Amino acid sequence: MSGKNARFYFANLGADVLRCIVAAEAGDRARYESSIGRAQKTLEALRTANRPEAYEEGLLLLRAVEYARADGTLEKLRVAVNRLVTPFVVAA
Repeated sequence: MSGKNARFYFANLGADVLRCIVAAEAGDRARYESSIGRAQKTLEALRTANRPEAYEEGLLLLRAVEYARADGTLEKLRVAVNRLVTPFVVAA
């Protein structure tokens, strides 16, 4: 993932987080674990992009998935993440 900027990694992290949410909504534990692993790798790449604020936002996104799973608010989170990430995807 080298040579990419923080916007690229953040957009990809958003997609990873959305995959986590969809897998959790479907009750697919294996796909959820795979998506979390991918999101953690993307988050690490984002950390090396020298944009600490983007990295912190990424950490918060991953925490939000866990909270939404526990609260039963995955649908609300999915909508919020879509709104958050769409501008980065379009611009990436």
